[in-house]
Amino acid sequence: MKTKFSSINLLAELQQNRYRRLRADFMEKRYRRGCLIYTPGHDNDLVFIVKLGKVRIYLAMEDKEFSLTILGPGDIYTTHTRAHVAAIEDVVMLTMPTMRFHRYMMEYPALSRTIISILGELLKQSFSIIDGLVFKDISGRLADFLLHEAEHLGQQQADGTHLTLDLTMEQLAAIIGSSRQTVSTILNAMHRAGVLQKKGRGVYLIPNLDLLRNYPTL
Repeated sequence: MKTKFSSINLLAELQQNRYRRLRADFMEKRYRRGCLIYTPGHDNDLVFIVKLGKVRIYLAMEDKEFSLTILGPGDIYTTHTRAHVAAIEDVVMLTMPTMRFHRYMMEYPALSRTIISILGELLKQSFSIIDGLVFKDISGRLADFLLHEAEHLGQQQADGTHLTLDLTMEQLAAIIGSSRQTVSTILNAMHRAGVLQKKGRGVYLIPNLDLLRNYPTL
């Protein structure tokens, strides 16, 4: 799973002057870190755009949670799904009833195409998550996650790739569908194998991406 499912920032798109009436029709809501914002079967069918902070979208089945994605500023989602929405930072959201938003999409077909592209990326990621849960163990899923983040967010330096993850161990475990203890054990094993080094809270050095790419088949 990746922490940013779309390269399109909808907030930036909406800053165009032609969308000013649409912008004005959103309602701004604020939530504290750790708050469960929406659950399946939520009373109001809403579309929301994250303005500030990050939220986690996940499925809950019995005592297990499976993260679909982490939404950040500019990402869009809806309450009309089977997923839970939780704030992992203090969050500001822009919300609007789905039917009203749908009318705006009829009025602005160019924006509609942008949103279809965003949701297409989310669907693609959902299938990737299913594939990982079915065919890969926890070590493989963690390695895939770290590799993706390193390739897209890491900073290349002389000693390797430096990666900062703004996630707690609990959040990281939830993303890959595991427990905090198991993830901590795997990270320690990666450290012993020379695959990565922990430099600080959420900060890692990956000396060689190929070693991570091939983990845990080393």
